[in-house]
Amino acid sequence: MDELVTAQGRLEDAAGAAIEARRAVAPRVSPLDAIGEELGLSPIARDLLLLIAAPSLWGETARLYGILSNDDGRPLVDELLLAELLVAQAERGQIARELDDDAPLIRYGVVRVHPGSMRPFLPLVVEPLVLKLLRGAPVESELEPLTHMLAGERTFEELRIPQAVKQQLVADLAHAPAPLRIAIRGRVGSGRHALLATLAASAGRKLGIIDATPLVRDPRRIGELAVALDRAHLAGLFPCVDGLEVIASHDIITRDHIRELLRRHAGPLAVRLPWEVQPPLDPGHVLVELPTLSLTDRLLCWERTLVHHELRVSELSELADHYAVGPGVIERVAQEIARTGDAATDAGPRLEAGIRQHLESRLGTSANRVARLASWGQVILPPDIQDSLTELIARIKHRRLVFDKWGFDRVMSTSRGVTALFQGGPGTGKTLVASAIANELGMDLYRVDLSRVMSKWIGETEQNLAKLFDAAEDGNTIILFDEADSLFAKRTEVKSSVDRYANLEVNYLLQRIDSFEGIAILTTNFGTSIDAAFKRRLSLRLTFPFPDEDMREKLWRSHLPPELPTTGDFDLAEISRRYQMSGGYIRNVALRAAFLAAEEHSPLTQDHLERAIKAEFREIGKIADSGILE
Repeated sequence: MDELVTAQGRLEDAAGAAIEARRAVAPRVSPLDAIGEELGLSPIARDLLLLIAAPSLWGETARLYGILSNDDGRPLVDELLLAELLVAQAERGQIARELDDDAPLIRYGVVRVHPGSMRPFLPLVVEPLVLKLLRGAPVESELEPLTHMLAGERTFEELRIPQAVKQQLVADLAHAPAPLRIAIRGRVGSGRHALLATLAASAGRKLGIIDATPLVRDPRRIGELAVALDRAHLAGLFPCVDGLEVIASHDIITRDHIRELLRRHAGPLAVRLPWEVQPPLDPGHVLVELPTLSLTDRLLCWERTLVHHELRVSELSELADHYAVGPGVIERVAQEIARTGDAATDAGPRLEAGIRQHLESRLGTSANRVARLASWGQVILPPDIQDSLTELIARIKHRRLVFDKWGFDRVMSTSRGVTALFQGGPGTGKTLVASAIANELGMDLYRVDLSRVMSKWIGETEQNLAKLFDAAEDGNTIILFDEADSLFAKRTEVKSSVDRYANLEVNYLLQRIDSFEGIAILTTNFGTSIDAAFKRRLSLRLTFPFPDEDMREKLWRSHLPPELPTTGDFDLAEISRRYQMSGGYIRNVALRAAFLAAEEHSPLTQDHLERAIKAEFREIGKIADSGILE
């Protein structure tokens, strides 16, 4: 009994001394007072926080708490113990109210209540991040892996975003209700994080970027978002939630759950989203939309960035014209080149390579880059098709001039991109022409891998397509949808949920093609299977005919290289007359004949061609070597 009385006295003395020391005027704000000011804690709540944290901060206090409890089955810290320690400072009712679920200590996650018995015997512990704050220790490890910090490196005036956006943001922030909610939308690299980090820095904070992607994909983990928000708030960060775009458009339950979590968060926060995603925030939030930079604005952004990093580019206007990337990408690429390169040399080629790597990382998730591009010498087409292709190439070449300099961007709200449909039988040259166009224009060609775009998860196909189209718009890139009828198929009568969701994908594609500002080529063997609404939105529709006899002879000659060793007479005109084959099969036969000759260690002969043709007919399932092979 004497030991309990002694422990009681020592604890009361220690608690009183600590509380009085905190209340005394100090030359600087203590960590406890900083937390209290941030969360609006009452004096009683601050005293409670200190007493709950004491066993973790000072080992001697933990031993004294154990002696005072005198019960091995009782928690080290509970509400009853706190009431006994603060008997002279507060009534039990006051202490109970400060430990209610809606009181700041519990609501903000400063103190966590472990499941156990009933009040006032519930175990109370302090959030580990708060303990580190009280010790004055770094808190980054407690925020990881979901959250990482970003410090603002530019002033608001230095941000490379349109002046109109800045002015509107200043006006909106002046009238925004508390707690502040910001939704910022834009494309990858448009400067969303940089803008939010600058706003956070103006309030003496860092930006706390929370990646919610793994949480919203797993309904069992959504509650972790509230914990991450609380921890960012406790650490004095301005939280920014990323990854909410992965919520499927039809998933109302998850969207409402996220909306409620964001609504309940007591501090300021922001959500970072792509253009087409609606923010899961209540009305009254500040909406910031960062547009794609015009050629003039992009050129100015490049000039300022190059001066800042002391880089020199001889053909800057060409670089700005080819790649419609945002200020974030421009800054990252320039920063990397400045760190690794020689400032005295022309940085243009290295900057272009860096941008292409950036775009490759985005496009590579759903498309494959075509490394070997065809030339026009390999393409044999009728004159009318060649004329249409010349028009298509001119449209691609001069689209920046027409839209950005000649003012058509103000009068054309949709259909600013270049989209073409190539339809025709197998082997008629559709994919080959797309490759030759990219080669002539000096552009990268990416063939879309539909197996990586289309998903069994509802809504994920649209998300993959959104990323693909955004990346294609940013780069000097042509995207090729081979066998496009599998993706751009006609909408059907809704007889099941499968039909409904398939139609939703087509509807999304219709809207996105309308707003697409890049270059896309679709190929199909069956033009009738493409939804008519797509055809209306396309810039060009070409039907590739089956080659006639003269075209077939030209195709044979183009597919037999000059370096190929031959012997004997070749009657390509007779072969073209007898065997009705499209260009793709002619290519296959020429290659097959060359391997037959190589195996026999002899030059190529017409007999090799005849044998290869017969083998091709057999493989395609034709008993006779006559008829059309397409």
